[in-house]
Amino acid sequence: MEKENTFRPLVLLFGIITLFVFAISFSIFYTTENFSSVCGCRLPLWVILVSISSLGLFVGLITYYILSNHFIKEKKKIEKNIMKFLDLLESEDKEILKNLIEKKGEINQSTLSRNLGFNKVKMSRAISKLENKEIIRKEKSGMTNRIILNEKLKRIFVE
Repeated sequence: MEKENTFRPLVLLFGIITLFVFAISFSIFYTTENFSSVCGCRLPLWVILVSISSLGLFVGLITYYILSNHFIKEKKKIEKNIMKFLDLLESEDKEILKNLIEKKGEINQSTLSRNLGFNKVKMSRAISKLENKEIIRKEKSGMTNRIILNEKLKRIFVE
């Protein structure tokens, strides 16, 4: 989140610079067209290219700046809703979900047990409780189980 906050002023700065370049090139274009000598001199191609390029860059940067502001607000709203959801769970369940989210929604039961410091019985009961609530599902994986976050929750928390 901190990178996004430092990146936005840079985008705005580049937008202002491109607007300045556009204004200069447009003024060159205007003065050349309206106040050129009688010889009928034409505007150099580079001035036209710089004008059009800087205008396009300016419009793109301003569009990005406005849209990124919207997406940052939306992301904060989603994070707030996620925290509300997590507050509804017991502390053990929260810890399991946090570990699952950190591991992209899938983890071995033995690894999860080791990470949280739970014994096998406590881990098995906590997983069964979350499985009954359809928050996670359990799949056999050799001598242990693979704990997988519900697909809908995985889309919300992981992606």
